[in-house]
Amino acid sequence: MNTLGVVPSVTRWNDGEARFLDWTIDGVALRELVPMQERTPLSLDDDRSREWAVENLSRLLGRLPGDFDDGRVALLFCPLCGDLGCGGYSVELVFGDDEVEWRAFGWQYDYEPFDPAQKVPFTGAGFERKAYEKLLGDLLTDYRA
Repeated sequence: MNTLGVVPSVTRWNDGEARFLDWTIDGVALRELVPMQERTPLSLDDDRSREWAVENLSRLLGRLPGDFDDGRVALLFCPLCGDLGCGGYSVELVFGDDEVEWRAFGWQYDYEPFDPAQKVPFTGAGFERKAYEKLLGDLLTDYRA
């Protein structure tokens, strides 16, 4: 099983920056495991970003349907607008009795189905369900506060 975590991070571009929590898997930032396209996970800067974070965490906990028509959930997406029309990295989320899996990790747009050719070398991870739900539940509580 893998260990899921978060680490504070920042993405900078010509006229700004986004501060966010980056997912880590076994201590390695998710953005280091995939080819980045300047997409970030959960921005900490404003109320709108907090709303995105609450929705995203709720999806990752299985409490809301996926972001895409096929049920996949976005992990990394545009820090400026949160629009999945800009594209984002998504996963197939699978809940077992004791495990949560992120499968078929790849790039996806909200206006077209996931193309398996868009998979990246990092194919996914499996997490102990109780630890996964605790981490995401604690993050959800923090973002709601």
